[in-house]
Amino acid sequence: MVIKKLPLLVVMLFMISSHAKAQYEKGKKFWQIQGAFNGASSTIKNKDFNFYNAESNNHSIGLSFKRAVFKEDYLAKGWLIDYNLFSGKSSVSSPQNESQTYVHSIGVGYFVDKFQPLSKSLAIYGEAQGRLGYNFLNGSPTFTNADGSNSSYFRDSYNVGVGVNVGVRYFLKKNLFINGETSLMNLNVSHSSSSINQTNVVFNTIMNVSSLSISIGKSF
Repeated sequence: MVIKKLPLLVVMLFMISSHAKAQYEKGKKFWQIQGAFNGASSTIKNKDFNFYNAESNNHSIGLSFKRAVFKEDYLAKGWLIDYNLFSGKSSVSSPQNESQTYVHSIGVGYFVDKFQPLSKSLAIYGEAQGRLGYNFLNGSPTFTNADGSNSSYFRDSYNVGVGVNVGVRYFLKKNLFINGETSLMNLNVSHSSSSINQTNVVFNTIMNVSSLSISIGKSF
C-alpha cells in the first residue's frame, strides 16, 4: 500500500518544486517597496522636586526601493535606494527649554539574496547587504538665549554599513509577493565632519522586533 502511494507523493513534490523554482530561476527579476514607521514617547516626573519634568517624542518614517535579478537559480543580486526622516522633540521644565531635531538620511546599496522554497508560495531567505549613506541633521531650541538669539545647529555625516538579514517571502498571486524581514547582525561606521570630528562604530548581533520590516513586490 505504501509502495503504491509513493509515486503520487513524488509527483506532488515535483510539481510543488517546479512551480516554486519558476519564481527563483536564473534570469527572473523582481522589485519591491518597503515602508516603515516608528514612534516613541517618554515622560519623566520627579515627585520630590516638582520643578523638574522632562518629555520626549521621537518619530521616524522610511521608504526604500529594491530591484534585483536572479544570476543563478535561487540566488538574486541587486541594488537599493532608501530615504529616512527622523523627528525628535524634547522639553525640560527647569530651566524651561524645548528643542526640535530632524535627521534626513539617504542611502544606496547592493545586496545578495539566497532563497530556499518551502512550498509553491512560501520561501525563506538570507540576505547580505552593503550600504553607503549620507545624513543631515538640523535642529533648534524653541527658547530664546539671553542675548535674544536662537541657537540653531546643523551637522552632516557619512556612514558605511554591512549587514545580514533573514526573511520570509510569500506569493499572494503568481507574481505578487510580500516580504517579512529582520536584521540578524549589522555593522555601521559613521563619521561627522562638523566643528568636532567624530567617528562612531555600532555593531548589533541581536534580532529584535524593532528591526522587523514588511515590503511588497512583484517578480517578472
